[in-house]
Amino acid sequence: MSTENNIAIICITQNGKNLALKIQKELKEGKIYFVKKNSDNELQEFSNSSNNKIQEGTEELENIIRIEEKLKDFVPTIFNKYRYIVFIMATGIVVRTIAPLVQNKFKDPAVIVADERGTNVISLLSGHMGGANEMTLYISHLIDSNPVITTATDVNNKSSLDMIAKRLDGHIENFRDNVLKINSMIVNNKQVGLFLDGDYDIDTRGFKLLKQDEISKLDKFETEDELNNIEAVVVVSNKEKVDFQSKKIIKLVPKDIVLGVGCKKNMDSEHMQNSLKEFLHINNIDINSIKAIGSIEIKKNEQAIIDLANYLNVPFETFTVEQIAQVDYLYGKSEWVKKNVGVYSVAEPCAHLLSKGNMIIEKQIYTGITFSAGRVNK
Repeated sequence: MSTENNIAIICITQNGKNLALKIQKELKEGKIYFVKKNSDNELQEFSNSSNNKIQEGTEELENIIRIEEKLKDFVPTIFNKYRYIVFIMATGIVVRTIAPLVQNKFKDPAVIVADERGTNVISLLSGHMGGANEMTLYISHLIDSNPVITTATDVNNKSSLDMIAKRLDGHIENFRDNVLKINSMIVNNKQVGLFLDGDYDIDTRGFKLLKQDEISKLDKFETEDELNNIEAVVVVSNKEKVDFQSKKIIKLVPKDIVLGVGCKKNMDSEHMQNSLKEFLHINNIDINSIKAIGSIEIKKNEQAIIDLANYLNVPFETFTVEQIAQVDYLYGKSEWVKKNVGVYSVAEPCAHLLSKGNMIIEKQIYTGITFSAGRVNK
């Protein structure tokens, strides 16, 4: 499990500090904040017992940062700076401390609470979207403790729309409202259909898996009794247009399409965007499914591609001539491209590299622009 160097561990007692060090050691990362005012003698004892050295001026230890502020004053300064915050103290203290800071499950960091002996690890806030449930299970496994998870879908041994969306890095229109709607149906044992338009590795517990021909019958009077009971259907698809329509459908678009882009120098940004829209429409690709775009390193400052990445809100990755040369023999060769940039082609090899060889669309040429597409596995 990747924790992305984004964990704060907060403790207020000596036992809590010992557990914090254990968690940090097992995770192999995480910054520890020890929030407590001590005398100079206590500080020296703390330093010696931790086998750490205090850095003059900052009172920062090798593994632990000493905080002289009160907990309620310190926590707001880091609350939105970390993806995960692990408190080692009583749950009541944590609740009173973070209460003024909580916004909603789509914005809050994952908050986990452990007692100072490490007997229980509790997923307190942002269990699904923030990843508190997953991290709670992970830490509990590492330190051999009891995980406490109370989210309704997990308690009922069911999946949830937000977890599926997170797994697929997916886009849903009116995300908040639709997630709350579907999760409420799942928890209350309502029938929610799920159609996977592709091979996606997701947790489907609590959903009724549907076939394409079943979805086409949903709004018709001759629908079978079993299908009549379905109140909503989640369709997982990266297509711009699916082959059926129903008022019950909520579309989840996985971000699993990567684009290789080649272009002439100083291309117009508007033309680049319009060409992409045409490419996506012709190939029935939802614009929300694009995960990244790539090109050759010489194009790293090409404004039209930079603007395209910003327009799509996706990373723009570049590849060296040496990297592209490893795979460009697989695709059509252009002596003109070779002469100008050092490789025989750009768009297809870049899509190949981004998708690890899972190409789905060969190059298509527009005025001064070439696009190709691959798909990453989910």
